[in-house]
Amino acid sequence: MNKLLSLLCLAVGLASQPALADQAFPSKRVRVIIPFPPGQGSDILARAIGDKLAQKWGQPVVVENRAGANGSIALQEVARAEGDGYTLLVTSNSPVVINPNLYKHLPYDVGRDFQPVALLAATDMLMVVNAQFPATTLREVIAQLKANPGKFSYGSPGTGSTSHLSMEVFKQLAGVDLVHVPYKGSPPAFTDLIGGSIKLMIDALPSAMPQVKSGRVRAIAITSSDTPSTLMPDVPLASSAGLTGLPGRAWYGMFAPKATPPATMTRIVADVRAVLQTPEIVAKLPQLGLEAVAPMTPQEFGSFVDKETAYWADATRRTGMYQIE
Repeated sequence: MNKLLSLLCLAVGLASQPALADQAFPSKRVRVIIPFPPGQGSDILARAIGDKLAQKWGQPVVVENRAGANGSIALQEVARAEGDGYTLLVTSNSPVVINPNLYKHLPYDVGRDFQPVALLAATDMLMVVNAQFPATTLREVIAQLKANPGKFSYGSPGTGSTSHLSMEVFKQLAGVDLVHVPYKGSPPAFTDLIGGSIKLMIDALPSAMPQVKSGRVRAIAITSSDTPSTLMPDVPLASSAGLTGLPGRAWYGMFAPKATPPATMTRIVADVRAVLQTPEIVAKLPQLGLEAVAPMTPQEFGSFVDKETAYWADATRRTGMYQIE
């Protein structure tokens, strides 16, 4: 009888160990991998959210930048990480929904390797030009480009970025010819835009808005929405100039390795949602050039990602860029 009781107690103890381990999460530092250099939207957002999660969890949340290959290096690292919740990914949309349509071979598969955690924020895309560029409206920009085919260069944070693809769609819709100059992130692209070696670009507000407010570059149009930006309401819409069909807003999301246990995922999802609703983060998002989004369950976020991937499949086909890399 005593032996049987001991065996039962042992079995109960062993069965409870995974649950106890999940309840203990996190018991050490958590790494958040960013696919881009410091100063871009995903990096800025991850650090703001990471600080609040560190307070909530009582453990360090360390943001690590793994720039390169339009996010593929970072996503590969997270895909290969142990699925224990201690390695997370915060990224813009491009490595998740554009890369699979741009590259034939990737070192990761979004559906196979990741679990969606949360849609974190969204932001508009803004066309900006060098302060000396001889145009102040979108119609004037298009007129200059048509009068000088192939003369002007535009920059982007990298090949395959939302910035890059937005401009390629713009070129197709407007019927203009521009030379693409890819950079390793937005900061060096804006350095050359301000200096005049490139003349224009479309980029997300976290990178573009400070440069506009400082007077270093000129805002031309919000290209990603049919409603005025809440952050830059005085900037006209591309659609108001008759140019419609441009890509929508950029967004930022959190993902975890596929093997992350359900109980750990539940904790991360709940805590991230709680952090996003704190007054500090709600107030900080507009300062970063970001807008809050309606909360989504991981399943809803996954469906959203699927729809976005389908959109970019169509966009890359229309611009002749589908899986050409």
